[in-house]
Amino acid sequence: MNPQVDKWIEDHKQELIEDLQACLRYPTLQGEAQEGMPFGKDVYDCLENTLAMAQSMGFEATNLDGYCGYIDYGEGDEILGILAHLDVVPTGDGWLYPPFAAEIHDDKLYARGALDDKGPAIMSIYALKAVKECGIPLKRRVRIILGCNEETGMKCIDHYIEKMGMPDLSFSPDANYPVVSSEKSGCGAVIKKEYSSSIKMEAGQAANIAPGTAWAIVPLDRRTVNRCLSAVELPEGLSWELESLEEGTKINMTGISCHASLPWEGANALQALIYAMVTLPLPTEDRKTIEALASSFKMEYYGQSLGLDFEDYSGRLTCNLGVMRWDENGMSLKLDLRVPTSMDQELIKGQLTKAAKEAGGKLEGWRYGMGFSIPEDSELVQGLLNVFIERTGEKDAKPMRIGGGTYARHLKNAVSFGPEGYKCPSSVHVANEYLTMEQIDINTKLLADAIMALAGE
Repeated sequence: MNPQVDKWIEDHKQELIEDLQACLRYPTLQGEAQEGMPFGKDVYDCLENTLAMAQSMGFEATNLDGYCGYIDYGEGDEILGILAHLDVVPTGDGWLYPPFAAEIHDDKLYARGALDDKGPAIMSIYALKAVKECGIPLKRRVRIILGCNEETGMKCIDHYIEKMGMPDLSFSPDANYPVVSSEKSGCGAVIKKEYSSSIKMEAGQAANIAPGTAWAIVPLDRRTVNRCLSAVELPEGLSWELESLEEGTKINMTGISCHASLPWEGANALQALIYAMVTLPLPTEDRKTIEALASSFKMEYYGQSLGLDFEDYSGRLTCNLGVMRWDENGMSLKLDLRVPTSMDQELIKGQLTKAAKEAGGKLEGWRYGMGFSIPEDSELVQGLLNVFIERTGEKDAKPMRIGGGTYARHLKNAVSFGPEGYKCPSSVHVANEYLTMEQIDINTKLLADAIMALAGE
């Protein structure tokens, strides 16, 4: 900690908040690619605005082909990378305030991306500015890398590595305190079945979010549907309502949205809808499809019925049903799995292929990203752990292992560091994402501490 740096951050907190609000007002969902804008105009404009802000603060700032940008300060043969991202997940339903208005209410700044990950991005820039303005000598160059595609494939960091190589050591302020030394592998897949169907179903906007709502339209009268569903016992947090339509009955399932890596924190409405619809007297092929999906996933978090329940040092496998699109031409189900690092990906692919076949479909869209584990006695882990302990006084703090995926998994010597876990309950990937004014202050100071610990002389 450095009192001079702390004071600079406190004196410039209002400027930080205003710059963060400006960043948050860009709806940085991946859009249609244009020349020089691989992830759409909104994402590109946000990147350009953020780099211009950094330039106005006296930093060198570079746009790398619209995939990402980077901000440099200091000298030295080695580079300390700080990796944050400007893209966001879909907003979903249930917001108290407009998700891209960046309004402050009761000491909370509400916006999609406030915590994941625009808040940490802007706070990192201000932390580096504080170090610069206070004349802290550095032995390593500091480079803040701002990605634009973290939530939907991480092509941005792949592009950066291809063009610029890897930093010598890095951290991403996109997970938890005190420091994350291990992340599970990540797996995405699609189960697809093309056939003539009599039902419709829709849920979810992104595979890495457990949907809080889901609906289905079935060719049955309301009385029959009500009788069947009333016999189903659903876990806490889930409920359904029925609506009579000309073509049958609409089932509206409501649950609790949450991050895919933490399924126990929510109640997956899509999973519950499939599970409940097993009781319905549907036409033969629809019934077979529903029964097969329900048999594979039940209301389980850990892939038990898939034959994938496994745990190692990095954690236990989780499986999330994230997006469903089902109409008269068939169904498409997007899955997100967080996988122990020692687990064989071919086993996972084989079991999901088997589940798809049992539903009469096939497995498509296979994606697998390896996790990582960094030794807990390394300079990087110990340096950040000590920063957290010194700032917070939490002497029993220890490195964490998580299921979430950050840029750290793409680099050779990287971990994730904050912002959740200290005076900061998670609101990532759910409605009403926010940062408090206290969190902005503490996180910016912790980021400055990290820069001084890892790059300072």
